[in-house]
Amino acid sequence: MAGNYVTSENNLPEDPVGEETTLQISDERTKEISSVRARIDKNPDNLTDPDTLTVVKGPHENTEEKWYIDIIETDEGEDIDLELLESTTRALEEESTVINTRSKEVKTLLQYLTEKGEFQSVSEASRTIMLQHLSENYPNLVSEYIDLKVQSERTDLAEELYDHE
Repeated sequence: MAGNYVTSENNLPEDPVGEETTLQISDERTKEISSVRARIDKNPDNLTDPDTLTVVKGPHENTEEKWYIDIIETDEGEDIDLELLESTTRALEEESTVINTRSKEVKTLLQYLTEKGEFQSVSEASRTIMLQHLSENYPNLVSEYIDLKVQSERTDLAEELYDHE
């Protein structure tokens, strides 16, 4: 896995320099997302086999900082069944988007976070926490879904524009 990689500052531990850490990176060229065990440093001389790592920062992640990464192990993650993901996406297009856990414990904790001001509503708390969990634990699935969604929206827009010529 040699190349140029990108990660968000949010993926970095508090003091990552020289320490072995697990983080999510994407290949700058292919945009493929991977979870890796690595050492990172601002000085390539402190690493055994450094590759370039761009750390994006800021509220819009539009500030870049040059780091270096020495990848120790890559977790390629599970293979995504694209056919199943596509059929699931199509099937849910017409259904309600309500998710119900039927759990007093979960509802209580989400309500607590809402009342503490962490979130505007229980729904927002639920969405935010679930999406964060999915992004961290199933990055390949999230990446494939994003690709599928963008492709679908591009197709819909093209059909709409060409139908009106």
